[in-house]
Amino acid sequence: MHSHDAPPAPEHALRALEEKLGTALPPVLRHCYATINGGRFGDPQRRDAEWQLHPVRDSSDRKQLKRTAEDILHFTQIALRNTHFPRHGLSIAHDYTMSRQLLVLRDEATGVIGDEIFLFEAHTARWSAPYASDLRAAMAQRRTPEAVQPDPSRALPVFRYYADPFESGVMRTAGDTCECCGRATGYIYDGSFYAVGDASQFCPWCIADGSAAAKFDGEFNDAASVGMGEVALPPAVVDEVSRRTPSFFSYQQEQWWAHCNDAGCFLGEIEHVDRALLASESARAFKQDMQAQEQLPTEAEWQWLLATPSRERHAAVYVFRCLHCDTLGGYSDCS
Repeated sequence: MHSHDAPPAPEHALRALEEKLGTALPPVLRHCYATINGGRFGDPQRRDAEWQLHPVRDSSDRKQLKRTAEDILHFTQIALRNTHFPRHGLSIAHDYTMSRQLLVLRDEATGVIGDEIFLFEAHTARWSAPYASDLRAAMAQRRTPEAVQPDPSRALPVFRYYADPFESGVMRTAGDTCECCGRATGYIYDGSFYAVGDASQFCPWCIADGSAAAKFDGEFNDAASVGMGEVALPPAVVDEVSRRTPSFFSYQQEQWWAHCNDAGCFLGEIEHVDRALLASESARAFKQDMQAQEQLPTEAEWQWLLATPSRERHAAVYVFRCLHCDTLGGYSDCS
């Protein structure tokens, strides 16, 4: 485990959690919380990834209460809103995207929590066979620094319809090998890919030139969603968005906004979009639509939307920009 200066969970907090659960925590999980309330541990399957352990609610003082307000029960309740999340599951950790969670399972007959770790992916609405057979071993993992550094002389590809896939989190620096070209380029894609089989981790170049989609006969964005079912776009545009443009993390299946007979450029979730741009004339109609749709009639409520992370609102607003007239558009998506 990595400390990151998080204090241990007090005994009264652990007992309160177990009382709410109606059963004891597995000894190794209880020991972890008694050592550090939260913290990070390495991914047992991916050497350069790590997980954030969900804390136990600690009301010892206002600082700890604020830090641990989003606790293990909070994240489990959110996870259970997805009908595919196992009803007897307990969400114990999430990765940096918030869309992948680790969980432990309670025996439906006895209520006892087992040691095996399972993986749940919100984007595919699936949970796996044991992701790690030993909870203790998984939590002892430490993140291994990337062995491969990006080549500074090799320019990253530009995606016409995507402003910054690194900012959105679907692309990251990593030493993983691209499943298309077989090279470790220093960058890897972590977003959706719709195809038969499990291949989904590609370098940005294999996405941009279409080789990943061609090799695995897949799509990064569902072609039927390009234009949001409202606009029939030229086949070349649909092909570029679906097969040569990264996806983005969303609660439901992603949609791609269009304007001026072209796909829009994805800017990101609204809280990460430039405030000046959102206050400009090009955003006026979009703002009005979102205020009406999200029932936020006042300026104060609109500002709350801009300042609040989507995970706290349980809804995300995705923003796009027209490449021809700069008009902003998009849509909202609920968990």
